Amino acid sequence: MKDQSRHCLVLPDIHQNTAWAEAILQKEAFRADRIVILGDYFDPKVESAADVAETCHYLSQLEERYPAASFAFLVGNHDLPYLYDLQQNLSPQDAALNPYFNGAYNAYLSESIRSHLSPQFLKQLQPFAFAQGWILSHAGLHPRHFGSLDPSAPQALDTLHAQLTAHVHQLPGEKPDALAAIGTARGGRDPHGGIAWQDWFQEFEDSLEWPQIVGHTLIPEPNQKGRSWNLDTKNGSYGILQAGRLEIRRHPKE
Repeated sequence: MKDQSRHCLVLPDIHQNTAWAEAILQKEAFRADRIVILGDYFDPKVESAADVAETCHYLSQLEERYPAASFAFLVGNHDLPYLYDLQQNLSPQDAALNPYFNGAYNAYLSESIRSHLSPQFLKQLQPFAFAQGWILSHAGLHPRHFGSLDPSAPQALDTLHAQLTAHVHQLPGEKPDALAAIGTARGGRDPHGGIAWQDWFQEFEDSLEWPQIVGHTLIPEPNQKGRSWNLDTKNGSYGILQAGRLEIRRHPKE
């Protein structure tokens, strides 16, 4: 995978805290030529979070408001059930049919997301991104996610990205393990979590050719494993990639 960014801004899980995201963008976006958001746009974690409709409008307008940077919108485990509802046109009464269910999922919110989130945003969702020699994803890329592919083989990363992107754009009824399996560390039955569900402490490995930046597993301070980092401090941290080096910055929680 190729990347020509010089200044990449990385925002972990927003969880509808658009005021927090906007404060960082106003401070940092003018320097960035690429902005990567690690997913989990929905299901608020703080009282000051915006409602679903406001969050959808905010996400839908980001590229227009910050045109100097290219955006990469990644998908998180909290986004998957709503995405499935939209793709399958499920009603709230069909919530039991959603295989991507998580504990915070509220099927009634899918109607608001369908009404207010732009189709263009949905088309751009990705499973992971590559920037300056780093893999960026919601919960982490594991060697198991490559399946029969050799992670060290040329084009293996591109092939996996294409496979998982196809799943994101049309979520199957049977969850793809590499994308959405829930490992035993998170109360699931699968031996290992997918790229949207992998647990940082019990499942993530810094064993690939590339270092990684993830969110997903909530921690009080940014945490490092080998060369890789988890930045999900409940709207307290974000990252800057320049010349292949990660700088972690703090921002007051809104």
